[in-house]
Formats: sequence, C-alpha cells, structure tokens
Amino acid sequence: MRKKKAIVDIDNTLWHFCDVLYERLKKINETMPPPDDWIDWDFWEHYCSKEEFIYAIQDIQLNQDDERHLPYPEAKDFLATLKEHNFHIIIASHRTPASMEQTHGWLVKHGLAFDEMHLSYDKTVLFDQSCDIVVDDSPHVLEKAVEKGIMAAGLMFPWNRHCINNGYKLLENLNDILSHILVYSKKL
Repeated sequence: MRKKKAIVDIDNTLWHFCDVLYERLKKINETMPPPDDWIDWDFWEHYCSKEEFIYAIQDIQLNQDDERHLPYPEAKDFLATLKEHNFHIIIASHRTPASMEQTHGWLVKHGLAFDEMHLSYDKTVLFDQSCDIVVDDSPHVLEKAVEKGIMAAGLMFPWNRHCINNGYKLLENLNDILSHILVYSKKL
C-alpha cells in the first residue's frame, strides 16, 4: 500500500496562535484589533511596522515552550490517527530555520506525531505529485494546494471565512477535519 503524504501547518492549525499573537501586538499598539476582526492577512499594517509584526511572531515561535503555547486538545489524536491511516506527516510552517530546534522540541514535548519538518516561507514547494492532503489556515496555501489537485482543509477563522467556497473545506475543529480526510483518503 502506498504511503500517503499529509502536509500539516502548526500555527492556528495545531495550536491557537492568534490569541498569543494578539497579546504581543497589543503591547506594541493597544488599539490593535482583536483576532475576531482580522478579516485579512494585512490587519496589522495600520497598527505596527512590518519589523515589529515579524519580531512578535518570531519571538513567540522561538519561545513556544510554556503553558500558554499548548496544542489544541485534539491535535495529538488528529496526527496519531493520520499515522494509523498510513500518512507520512510533514509539519510545514512559515517559520525561520532558526526555530527548528524549538519547533521540534514543542512537537515532541506534546507527543505530536510527525515524520518530517519543513520550516520556510514557502510551503508550496512541497506540493508535488506525492502530496495527498494539506491542512492549513492560510487561504493562499489552501488555494495553491487545490490548484495542484491536492485535497485541502483548515480551521475556519475570520481571515479565511470569506474563502469558504474556494475549493477547500474550512471546518470548526481538527476532529471535523480528520473525519473529512478519512472519508477522502478512502478514495486514494
């Protein structure tokens, strides 16, 4: 049986990154809108500089080792079930290679199953003939997967909700995504 390949994001896929980011951004500018108002990817532009925004993200990712950075309760079972169903899991995140050790440590600490990690600013380089599913919150990433004929799904957030009919599934939790994947993977 052919091993299936799943590409799974971390931030806002395996854990609720946006609330921690919001707290950091509020320290930069207390008028920063809350995550419920982040309806596009450039929500921060009128509230902080690009450098401040990137620093806040990277600082969270480099220090993701405390009780505020816990995976979603269903993340462990989500990944373990993918493994049980013959998926090769690549954790792919829009992170700098400098965060490789911290990211790996966080995944291992929380017992999150994976086979490989890919940290870069372009996950879409992984979207080849051998890729079967992509799980991410970014409309851009999900749309690229669909363009390549790859099944794509993610958690629904204010910034992707408007894209619900763009050829991929947006669901409320990882259990719903897992159910969708398992039904789809029977066709593979």
